[in-house]
Amino acid sequence: MLLVACVGCRPTVQRAHEARLGNKYATGFQIDDTLGMKRVRVFAPWNADSVMATYMVGEPLERIGASSATHIGMLAELGLMDKLVGMCNPEVSFHELPETCRHLGDAMQPDVERIIANGVQAMLYSTYSPSDQSAERMESVGINVLYNNEWREATPLARAEWIRFVAVFFGELAKADSIFDEVERAYNALVRSHRHPTAQACGDPVQSKDESPKCSVVSGLDFRGTWYVPAGGTYMGALFKDAGASYAFADDERESSIPLTFEQALLTFADADVWLGCNVPSREALVEMNSQHALFKAYKTGRLYNFRKRCLPSGANDFWESGVVHPERILRDIIATLENDTNFYYINPVK
Repeated sequence: MLLVACVGCRPTVQRAHEARLGNKYATGFQIDDTLGMKRVRVFAPWNADSVMATYMVGEPLERIGASSATHIGMLAELGLMDKLVGMCNPEVSFHELPETCRHLGDAMQPDVERIIANGVQAMLYSTYSPSDQSAERMESVGINVLYNNEWREATPLARAEWIRFVAVFFGELAKADSIFDEVERAYNALVRSHRHPTAQACGDPVQSKDESPKCSVVSGLDFRGTWYVPAGGTYMGALFKDAGASYAFADDERESSIPLTFEQALLTFADADVWLGCNVPSREALVEMNSQHALFKAYKTGRLYNFRKRCLPSGANDFWESGVVHPERILRDIIATLENDTNFYYINPVK
């Protein structure tokens, strides 16, 4: 798919404070200057060498639609929620939406008629297939489809840097740079500073500041006979590494989840100190699912956690909104679990 679109019509007015063009971490898009406008290229998630869309950005957008909650987190951080006139599945948004924001159908099949009726200039849209009929329908009637594929980035800072992709269409690239630079500083400071206290947290003596932490983690749950765990090359794998956790699949560089049987998960993680992503309401519910969950060390010690502290009854979870923009908060939470602390932003202890 190759889309060339002019988003806005006339060139933008030059800003006094110039934003940078190149990314530091994100590989899925690129911004450069061409003919007095910003040119934005998005690379295909399934083929990094293929440009799937090119946008020439002129005047800032005024009416935007969004297909994913992750887009809402970026708009909110940039102070652009007043530009949001529609969203797919608005019930999954943790942030309060503007009164003028309308329901635009299902995220996997946006309602083109509603999008047109609400005067949406462009749709922030996540695509997962080389053949996306919903995107093709929107493009066929002249709706600019902005492929916001931050989900494909394998590291937290790379995902967070997609705030720059959103910002460029509103003339707010310099603001996005300022936000991201602060996130980057905070994230990297945590990576540099946490190792020594983490090693002490699991009761192991520290021989030197360079000693690897001993706290180990298990992730996820059994789902219909399969227990999916993140490989070391995934987003969560990167967070475990940056938090200094010992993780059984840290050296597996695949950018995908690894399917295990319950027996394999038990053999691999029975002695893990901390259980993250334990998405159940209580310890009782965990053993009701499978009585063998009680065999895990983390169950016995009560170090069970999920990422549902900032959730709404509708299922909306801020972990997938502001958490995408602020991975330093997620990293701080994970470090807190390793250090047996209880000061969390997104993480919730399972009691």
